[in-house]
Amino acid sequence: MTFTGFSTDRLISLPPEWFTDVLPAITLPSELKVTLHMFYRLSQQRGSPRRMSWDELAQDDLLLRGLRSLSKLRPPAELLEEGLHAAVQRTTLLLLALPGEGRVVNWYLVHTPANRAWVEQMQQVPQSLAPNAPYPAQSPSLVTLYEQNIGIITPLMVEELREAEERYPRDWIEEAMREAVRANIRSWRYIRKVLERWASDGRQAQPEAYQSQRSTLDVERYVNSSKYRHLFRQGGDDDNDT
Repeated sequence: MTFTGFSTDRLISLPPEWFTDVLPAITLPSELKVTLHMFYRLSQQRGSPRRMSWDELAQDDLLLRGLRSLSKLRPPAELLEEGLHAAVQRTTLLLLALPGEGRVVNWYLVHTPANRAWVEQMQQVPQSLAPNAPYPAQSPSLVTLYEQNIGIITPLMVEELREAEERYPRDWIEEAMREAVRANIRSWRYIRKVLERWASDGRQAQPEAYQSQRSTLDVERYVNSSKYRHLFRQGGDDDNDT
């Protein structure tokens, strides 16, 4: 399979020490894949501190697929354990073992001063934890959708999308983008007008009414145009034809 290119210029940030101190020292492919995947998954979390449990990682299909490609002889779970152990030994990742549902749950965090202090505090008073809430799975961001379907994103446009997401349901914004694509009017101004129209008049019945209104306006524009007026006849004109 040939890679066709990235869909956006927005990249996941990595700390500079990853490139200067950690990456040159890694020799195990499993450690490399597990650590990078940790950064990716943690970037999708809402909670704080950002963390991943063994259970979450062991059920991550994307991670397991990547580990499976390393060896046909070793199971992905074994490679996952190897990669995590190596990252913890290198202190790239922090390991916190806490009680949970009658057993011990291993939690993994990126090694930062704030996370290290939190781990030390939790070790003094252990308590069970729930996974952090993720962003919607397999759901591209509105910024990505805009870039893929409408046009180039700018800092001002990012702010516009954030404000729209606070004001309107996400599915409205996605559908408004689809309508802009269908109408071949790929602009935020058009999308915003659609959202404002749905908010004021209702979403369900509005598209048909809007289409009817737009058709009426188009006809009136041509009827009132001196160039095309002779092509349109009033209702009584046909009765006078012989």
